Amino acid sequence: MNPVDLIAVVTAFLTPPIAFMAALWARRIGRQSADAAVVSGANQAHGSVAAARVQTRGELELRQQAALADTSAAFLRASDALARTVEQLPGVVPEERSAQLAAHSMAVETTFGPLELLAPPELLRHAKALRAYCRALENLALDRAVLRSAVQALKDGWCPFNAETCDHDHRSAAFVAWQFLMEWSEREDEERWTDRGLLEYCLQESQRMTEREISSLLGVVDRAPAAWSRMIGGLVRDPLMERFATLRAPFVEAARSAQPLVPPGEPDGLRAWTSDAVSKTTPSAVSRSSLSA
Repeated sequence: MNPVDLIAVVTAFLTPPIAFMAALWARRIGRQSADAAVVSGANQAHGSVAAARVQTRGELELRQQAALADTSAAFLRASDALARTVEQLPGVVPEERSAQLAAHSMAVETTFGPLELLAPPELLRHAKALRAYCRALENLALDRAVLRSAVQALKDGWCPFNAETCDHDHRSAAFVAWQFLMEWSEREDEERWTDRGLLEYCLQESQRMTEREISSLLGVVDRAPAAWSRMIGGLVRDPLMERFATLRAPFVEAARSAQPLVPPGEPDGLRAWTSDAVSKTTPSAVSRSSLSA
């Protein structure tokens, strides 16, 4: 057998094993590629799930903080509206005072409920303090309105130049009655009992109040509430409203601190609570700024 024939015979015998081994190798390579593809796909799937979970948690936290911002703002607006109502109540006709006060008091309680569920401990502490003071304002509001409206009416009846040396009967009576009211909380019980008749006479003689207004005022006078000096205030100061502003400011700061994820560009939330709205100088300005926001 010549070499050519020998090579042909050998090639004939070797071709099937080589083809078989090539097929095995190709199958092995295919399986490895498939396994690699499966692993890569699984890794991508796990990564996508993890990213989705992170995104979902972030979105959920953002929604929660946006909800907290909305509820905090609603509670603050309701509290400011109540404080503004209490402040302006002396200028409201007596028949309408109770209804206005009740509506705003209910709003404070209604908006506090959702806030109580969402607020973190520090914010909730300040919210409870503010709500408690709103309740105190509600309890004092009607007596305060009676006292402050009477004080203003008597001041309007003074002599134009010097009330202390005025010789006009009605104007002098208005000044004396005003002095009685401003100093009533500082008098002893015996002094109040002694001067009560003179106070009533001066109120009637001043001709600055109706009989119904005098009767309401004397009802407060006879009870002589412990908060008299805070309700009646002074020529410039208004202690009740100053205390409200003192409790309001830390609530606003705690609310801002509790919502770091709320974007500053959002139209709602606490972005509208500017630093001017936390001013403690003029309670009416505080109320107007937050309400307009």
